[in-house]
Amino acid sequence: MSELDLIIRSNNVYDMVSRQPRPLSIGVLNGMIIATGNDLPFDAKEVIDLGDKTIFPGFNDAHCHTVWYGLSLGEIDCNQLSNLDDLYGALSAAAASLGEDDWVLASGFNQSRLGGYPDIDKLNQICGNKPLFIRHTSGHSCIVNDVALEKAGLVGQSSGLGGAIVFDDNGKFTGLLEEKAQEDIQALFLPRSQSEIVQALDRATQNYAAEGITSFTEAGIGGGWIGHSDIEMAAYQSALAESSLHARAQLMPVSDSLHSISGNKVDSNSFGLDLGIRSGFGGDHLSIGPMKIFIDGSMLALTSAVTKPFETGKADNYGYFQAPEQLLTEKILSAAGSGWAVAAHAIGDRAVELALDSFEQAIAMHGAPPMPHRIEHGGIVSDEQLARSVALGVRVVSQPGFLPKLGAQMREAIGSRSQISNRIKSYLDAGIEVAGSSDRPVANGAPMSVIQSFVERTDDNGEAFSPSERVDVLTALRCYTVGSAHVTGSWAKKGSLEPGKLADLVVLETDPASVQTVEISQIRINMTLLGGIKTFEK
Repeated sequence: MSELDLIIRSNNVYDMVSRQPRPLSIGVLNGMIIATGNDLPFDAKEVIDLGDKTIFPGFNDAHCHTVWYGLSLGEIDCNQLSNLDDLYGALSAAAASLGEDDWVLASGFNQSRLGGYPDIDKLNQICGNKPLFIRHTSGHSCIVNDVALEKAGLVGQSSGLGGAIVFDDNGKFTGLLEEKAQEDIQALFLPRSQSEIVQALDRATQNYAAEGITSFTEAGIGGGWIGHSDIEMAAYQSALAESSLHARAQLMPVSDSLHSISGNKVDSNSFGLDLGIRSGFGGDHLSIGPMKIFIDGSMLALTSAVTKPFETGKADNYGYFQAPEQLLTEKILSAAGSGWAVAAHAIGDRAVELALDSFEQAIAMHGAPPMPHRIEHGGIVSDEQLARSVALGVRVVSQPGFLPKLGAQMREAIGSRSQISNRIKSYLDAGIEVAGSSDRPVANGAPMSVIQSFVERTDDNGEAFSPSERVDVLTALRCYTVGSAHVTGSWAKKGSLEPGKLADLVVLETDPASVQTVEISQIRINMTLLGGIKTFEK
């Protein structure tokens, strides 16, 4: 055999083939692991001996919003503010520095954290003639000023199916828009240019590399309020060509970007992307995943579809669906019949039920998908729904990383139903793999912080949140490696360190199994390798 590109060694390797760490040498050629063992009989162009540092397979975030995150790095970050006065000050400074036609943009707003919603009169005064858009941390609502509302032609309008423009008891516009009502506002500054998106991907995935992330799933591109351009995938291709994509990306086209397509009358492909592109298309660095469809809204915005009303906010609020139930089911069935796996955003248990009903029909009509059908978030999942999802092979991709920042607010919204919220251990006990994911930038996306949340499951008040769903740290790490590989349909190439897999590795300064739970998030990333090439080194 010719000389290897790399041999990397450590006395403490979790290859995820066995649960216990062991001394191991890993041989890499052309980006792949071609041999592992105690003493490899090969020469290599580079040999890295890490001593007692700990190696894991690269982390795989199975649900995040990378372009959104990258763009937010150039906007006002409301997560760094303490109260509404701080927000007013940041908006005022931004407005003063911008051109007359520029938008004042902010991200990460949370009314619970900042002490309520801003006063619309103050927003109008601060921004003057400049339009304002503040994205809620959930992404499911926004705050705008009167200028933005006028530019969008929404003055005098109220609500429509799948969204709302919110007024106070006196009929005055509050500045708040929910769900699909955001789209007319966003249309004023979308689509983002290809160069903007490439720059956002560069910024975001450099951070990913520094956190040990080697793969991620972008949970919605190309349409609706979650997308940034109809040709968003082209920006990903450009980023890859320009070496600005520092992790492997699986993309979920949002259902709004799929449309009727035609072929021979005997073909089942009738709903999808042009040329019949569907789930599984692409290569190791950039590929197409499931179609993303929004069933309901957000628990934080009290717009997710629930079977019992929320315990805060206006009375008898059961949330709402993003479209008529029959239309949502028809889109899922059409996509499945055209060869797509489907990722259904469903947070409330009423939305989860609709997703499961639709998946059951899809599987009965069209068979198993090319990768697992998924429920994104599963904010409330009953025992019966959990059993149904397991039986159907549907994966629920939950984010316990919400809890340290948003858990108290979630508990206030759903009360005792928090015991069946963001479930992890119940699925593992049922014998199925669970993915690790963050929903960044809705919540902290650093894997070691999210892994600590898997273990602790405490909210921002330090109270336990559904503690029966806790797992140990090595199980959480398995979710972020093995679990994510299975759920994203990439287990053949990712998730473990064994011959035939991609040489994606993360090196930790400390073994997570050797520290106290509160110290997990503080473990430093020493090195990240993508296909055997360093994307980060401390």
